Amino acid sequence: MPATIFMNTVTAAFATVAVAAASFAGVKPGGAYDDGALTALSRSEAAAHAQATFQRADRNGDGVLDVNEFAALTVVTAELANLNGFVSVENNDSVRTIALPVSAPLALGDAEQTRIDAVARHTFYAFAGDDGKLQQGEYMGLQNAIFASSDLNANGALTRAELSLYAQRQAFIRPGA
Repeated sequence: MPATIFMNTVTAAFATVAVAAASFAGVKPGGAYDDGALTALSRSEAAAHAQATFQRADRNGDGVLDVNEFAALTVVTAELANLNGFVSVENNDSVRTIALPVSAPLALGDAEQTRIDAVARHTFYAFAGDDGKLQQGEYMGLQNAIFASSDLNANGALTRAELSLYAQRQAFIRPGA
């Protein structure tokens, strides 16, 4: 099975499971551009979202992410963000959204999926410890770095343009793409 077909299959399967899990848990998504859209995101809210994401991404329940789990999470996040035009952020029992600066949402092409997969694998090894596994604390370190690099005024909360930057970095989308 060619790598692209495999990744598309993994992406579709992961997305289906994520949507089903959210529906089963009673999580109600809001619209990206209406009252479901985030206007601000605190560091603690981003951390709570990251913890929930880590738990869902740990498909085999061993308490760590391997490189394939992390790459699948990253590609699925990017694919859904591109298709929907927003990134979802889970807070408590609701899902809020951050709109991406895209003119028209569309599916990722093969080259972009391959690029995101490669960047995800590089990022994984940059944050994983010597054991080659991404512990929850290491994942939280990565998410904290994404938050900090998006918090342009370093006030501990993301608003307006910072939210857009955060969403792009969560989805591994190149700025201006």
